Amino acid sequence: MTTMRTLLAILVLFSANLYAQAQQTPDQLLETVAQQLFHDIAQVNSQGNASKQDMAEIVEKQLMPHIDIKFVSFKLLGKHIKGIDRAQATRFISAVEHYLTGTYAGALMKYTGQKVIFEPATKQGDSGFATVKTQIINDNGPAIDLHFKLRQAKDKSWKVYDIVAEGISLLSAKQKEVIQRISDVGLETVINELSAK
Repeated sequence: MTTMRTLLAILVLFSANLYAQAQQTPDQLLETVAQQLFHDIAQVNSQGNASKQDMAEIVEKQLMPHIDIKFVSFKLLGKHIKGIDRAQATRFISAVEHYLTGTYAGALMKYTGQKVIFEPATKQGDSGFATVKTQIINDNGPAIDLHFKLRQAKDKSWKVYDIVAEGISLLSAKQKEVIQRISDVGLETVINELSAK
């Protein structure tokens, strides 16, 4: 009976934690995630010499659970989403996750422990989309602007679907390239290319 009570208590705590996460505003979520993300990055990159593998491991652990991989993947497919089978979709989503982990790790290589400022989220009406503007303050140079774009899931939790670094949307830039590449060489080749990066 004690084991059952313990299990029930764990389930209640887990459910309460999920509910609390779902209730976070976009800026609260990002501040929570970024606090741990930037702390871990500063630990390995304080001298600006972290390996991309170290950075990718941190991004995979701290940031990727908060990225809306399916939404990003379907955006990248564009018109090619029609006719895709379940197995291809699964492989494509996995390849996109691998690619994004490396891309975000590379984008965050400039962070070596600088101060990070979050502005309050700007929501686009009741559309379920929001933007959180962030600045990484450099003592010896201009601030680095990062805008995190988020969308709200059915469970009311917020997930990032794009990062705009210095005015360049990583999603938009890659979407044009991927759609054209699929037209040129086919989906399977693009899946292999994204998985290899």
